[in-house]
Amino acid sequence: MMISENILECTDIIKHFPVRGGIWRKGRNRIHVLNGISLTIHKGEIMGLAGESGCGKSTLAKAIVNLSPPSAGQILYNGRRVSLDSAREKKRFYKDVQMIFQDPFASLNPRHKVGGIIGEMLRIHGASPADTENAVLLALKDVGLDSSALDKYPHEFSGGQRQRVAIARALVNHPKLLIADEPVSSLDLATQHRIIELLKSLKSRYDLTVLFISHDLNLIADFCDRTAVMYMGSICELISADQLLTHGRHPYVRALIDSIPISDPRMRMKKRTLVSGEVPIAGDLPTGCAFHPRCPHRFDPCDVHTPRLRSLTADAHQVACHLY
Repeated sequence: MMISENILECTDIIKHFPVRGGIWRKGRNRIHVLNGISLTIHKGEIMGLAGESGCGKSTLAKAIVNLSPPSAGQILYNGRRVSLDSAREKKRFYKDVQMIFQDPFASLNPRHKVGGIIGEMLRIHGASPADTENAVLLALKDVGLDSSALDKYPHEFSGGQRQRVAIARALVNHPKLLIADEPVSSLDLATQHRIIELLKSLKSRYDLTVLFISHDLNLIADFCDRTAVMYMGSICELISADQLLTHGRHPYVRALIDSIPISDPRMRMKKRTLVSGEVPIAGDLPTGCAFHPRCPHRFDPCDVHTPRLRSLTADAHQVACHLY
């Protein structure tokens, strides 16, 4: 899918958390969570962000929406630098950019009824009570819930229904960019499928751009247009999602692909990429390529020079690996 207009541009995003200790609680070290992330999302596409737990996927999402502002780097939304210094700028940005969190039980206020939770964004933007009620009812209908949900509390719903409420809250004000941070990882497979089909329908209906975060490569390949795979705070491969499982080239990406369970016993005997060792500590990353201590293909430059993303083909397939 070729789309020229960029809705979001992240350039050299860095996020370090200080580790404090001692009597005076002074910073003695830093946890390196994001190490120069550059990522562009085109208008109308679904960008997948994959990687194992702890690689920095959620931190990047929170940096984009300023829940955890980056330590350095630049974020552009529709060509303008994201600056949330004033209430007016915040209202304008959060009208267009919304986020769905992994755990709907934690992200929904347990003391508020669903009608109030979904309608809060509209009230912040000055909608009348009548318009707010109509919009909330429409949002509930869009996600497959009826008006009886208005007067219920989050704990009265199942996990899948709570995630539908969270989706309704995110979409009630018709945003342009939706960030979905592992929205189905805590759900059973049948509910996962229904929520993904719902997101596909809403994406088309509202002309959304989506940043979809997941550790499930099969889901990423099926749902997304492009995919960025992260390892220890850096992007190691950027590839079209429909080519991810067959043309992924980075050794880490190959290891992730080969770790996907295979139901056919005959296919389990094929040669698989094996990695050894443990995931490094974010506060003590190795020099050079962060993956080189575990990589079966490492050679001389890997432990000295940090690889940069390089284009392999004309379709913007990029890999950060000295092998290429």
